[in-house]
Amino acid sequence: MSGVRVLVGTRKGAFVLTSDGKRHRWDISGPHFGGWEIYHLKGSPAEPNRLYASQSSGWFGQVIQRSHDGGK
Repeated sequence: MSGVRVLVGTRKGAFVLTSDGKRHRWDISGPHFGGWEIYHLKGSPAEPNRLYASQSSGWFGQVIQRSHDGGK
């Protein structure tokens, strides 16, 4: 079985959860885009380390961010 990746958007940033195919143990990285409210997080099917995040703040408004290094 291949690995599993779950992308989670929260009010504190984005988190990436990864596991092997059995899903017994999970590794959590984040928060990525720290301090931003993440409403939608999408991984690119063409490049696994490319993430797109829909963010919002009271000051900057709605922003789309792109990361080529998995959100770091």
